[in-house]
Amino acid sequence: MIDRLRALAATVWLLAPQPAAAAPDDLDGWKAARWGMTTAEIEAAFGAQLTVLPGRWIYGGAYAERAILETRVGDLAFTAYFQMNDETDRLQQVLLERRQQDAANPAGLEALRRALEARYGLASQACLLSERDPTGLELVWRFPTTTLHATFLDFFSTSVLYLNPNVDRDPLRPSRADRVIRRRTLPRRAVLRFHPSDRDDLLSPRNRCYPTFEALEKVVTQEFLERTEPRP
Repeated sequence: MIDRLRALAATVWLLAPQPAAAAPDDLDGWKAARWGMTTAEIEAAFGAQLTVLPGRWIYGGAYAERAILETRVGDLAFTAYFQMNDETDRLQQVLLERRQQDAANPAGLEALRRALEARYGLASQACLLSERDPTGLELVWRFPTTTLHATFLDFFSTSVLYLNPNVDRDPLRPSRADRVIRRRTLPRRAVLRFHPSDRDDLLSPRNRCYPTFEALEKVVTQEFLERTEPRP
């Protein structure tokens, strides 16, 4: 846990806000996409940029059949998925996902944060995704029409725990001694989500949120110091 807090504190410090562009008054959607578009309207708006996905990709209450395989945020390339509501068949979210290694480190996070702030201004909210296992961080930009989430998943852990069902366990042996996978075998992810601001059901499950990144930085740094300072 101390290692994770140390990594989290270092990453939070690296991601601390620098001077950013003024936030726009509103964000109508994502690029030419507008909420409630049909597939035909998305095709008309993006034309040859679109790729038809192999089959229907299910996302729990939504699906994607169209994507842009490479779109850039700053110098980083993402794949954009157009997620349609499975009841109305209209656009309810655009998901940008990146798994490449150069975004899976603090320098990649910093480059992505700077690119977002250059376009959208400072984040309006900063959240930790988990209380007991701080492996995720989310920055939120909320505009009247559109909300943007920048979610950094599993950037702060050095391993992931699992239990092998094929191994007989000693009931006297702590389970944490039997379940470790090294970090290099698992994908770190940077995910951007754009969705209508009136869809609160599309907000991420989060544990602790702060109105500014500085407030989050202060809390994480204080917790790290409290856990690592020598005890009398």
